[in-house]
Amino acid sequence: MANLMRKHYKLNYELIKKVRILSEFGGPLEHIAAAVGVSYRALNEWIANAKSDKGTQLEIHLLQAIDEGRAKGGMRLANIIAKAADEGNTKDAQWMLTHSPAFRKHYSDNAAIVRARQEGIELVVQALAESDLTPEQERNLLLRIQSKTGEQLVDVEDS
Repeated sequence: MANLMRKHYKLNYELIKKVRILSEFGGPLEHIAAAVGVSYRALNEWIANAKSDKGTQLEIHLLQAIDEGRAKGGMRLANIIAKAADEGNTKDAQWMLTHSPAFRKHYSDNAAIVRARQEGIELVVQALAESDLTPEQERNLLLRIQSKTGEQLVDVEDS
């Protein structure tokens, strides 16, 4: 339930509107706070209150504005990537998605983990192919790797 008793001297709907716009461009909260003229500590307190049962209506609207801005910004950048990919150029938008604090969690870290995992599996399969194992030993190892990783390494017809 919202706490209607706490008064805010700086938090108002005009400030929330500015925060939403700045959130759309993926700026870190430290920069957003400075740009709208509040301390980073105050901004964090308002967000923490909104996430708890102590949030005022203004604090809840602030958190919603940040979430909506970041979602719209992420979709805008994803659209730019798709459009630029058709033209053969994706570097700028990809950089923003993978480096911006608001978006990198969704677009960078997970993608890097998936790529590293895939590269590791490919290296293991290549090493097996270059080893002196019998075809049966190689197949058994590939089946074991397949069962651990979920990657399709052996054709169903071969098993």
